[in-house]
Amino acid sequence: MAKAAGRLAIVSKNAVAIAGVRVSNIKMDASPIDVTDKDSSGLTQLLGGTSWSNRALSFDVEGVYTDPTLRDIAMDPALSLTLTDMTFKFADALAAKDTIGGTFFMTNYEEGNPYDDAVTFKCSFTSSGTWTYN
Repeated sequence: MAKAAGRLAIVSKNAVAIAGVRVSNIKMDASPIDVTDKDSSGLTQLLGGTSWSNRALSFDVEGVYTDPTLRDIAMDPALSLTLTDMTFKFADALAAKDTIGGTFFMTNYEEGNPYDDAVTFKCSFTSSGTWTYN
């Protein structure tokens, strides 16, 4: 696996990088289908291959507040929290596939306002439906 600088990973909305991001993380969760029965000798058996009961991607960002885009989406009750134009580009530019894209739901937004430091933000997203990986 090639080494890469984390700063090269980019989270974008509508092909525009989210401003101020210092940290971005991505996570895949899948729930297997349990097919354990009396013939399993007391051992858990899971359905293999591409069969799962639930699969989701989630990613989060945190950084220094420089742009109101995420705050506006989170706080304005007239705006949808479902974003159809999100992408996560991995830092490893050497990989054949390096970009996740699709519809993601904003699950939370947090803003920190310390008296002696910069305003910061944290925001999380989870997939809604299928995504692309290319």
